[in-house]
Amino acid sequence: MNYNKMYILITGGSGLIGEELISGFLEKKNKVHFTCTSNKEGLRVLKKFNNKNLQYSIMNINTKDDIYDFIKKNKMKKFTNIIHAARSLNTLKISKSIKKNLLNFEKEFLIGNVLPYALFETYKKSLKNFVFISSMYGVVPPNRNLYPDEYKNSAINYGVSKSAQIHLTKELAVRYSKSKIRVNSVSFGGFEGRVNKTFLKKYSLMCPIGRMLKKSEAFGPVWFLSSDLSKGTTGHNLVVDGGWSVW
Repeated sequence: MNYNKMYILITGGSGLIGEELISGFLEKKNKVHFTCTSNKEGLRVLKKFNNKNLQYSIMNINTKDDIYDFIKKNKMKKFTNIIHAARSLNTLKISKSIKKNLLNFEKEFLIGNVLPYALFETYKKSLKNFVFISSMYGVVPPNRNLYPDEYKNSAINYGVSKSAQIHLTKELAVRYSKSKIRVNSVSFGGFEGRVNKTFLKKYSLMCPIGRMLKKSEAFGPVWFLSSDLSKGTTGHNLVVDGGWSVW
């Protein structure tokens, strides 16, 4: 693949990891289209990078109709690569209401699994590579020493959705191998910049490398899976968690 001719869709491009991915792919002279939840965020990112190869679309996913709406507006685009990094912090909120928790569970799967599958099916004729941004919590459950009360501090739907995402990676990789579309995922550990000092210290003591990941460490694994450096790799979940899931 000619790396300078990638046309990349990055969902969740205005987030901590999304912006790092945008930066990396733009530096390699690729055309990038990212999604975000508001024009304010989209314009902020455009201003930050000031690059003619960067565009954005609004994507607010609450129901399947929102997915259809995005596809209808963007179905003519010929994306060669998709990086699915979109997530919702609202679905991580734990309520005393069973109904609200079930709605969060449903929305987590909608964004984490239904949305990327819909994007894959929409753009598969031009698509060469798909990378899921997953999580170590799709590999192992949260540690009780980090979350003393997991029922209040760690939403179960997040890890379950990420685990399903890793299996979706394998399913798509096998089903579309003859179409020469590679599908992989990256299960990252926790990143600095999202947590308070108390959590950071506790996490660091429990992690083999003694720290959380730095945002500058996000692009390398994704680039590896997006480029011909990994042309023999498909259906793989690359774990980048500082050794967290080893013990």
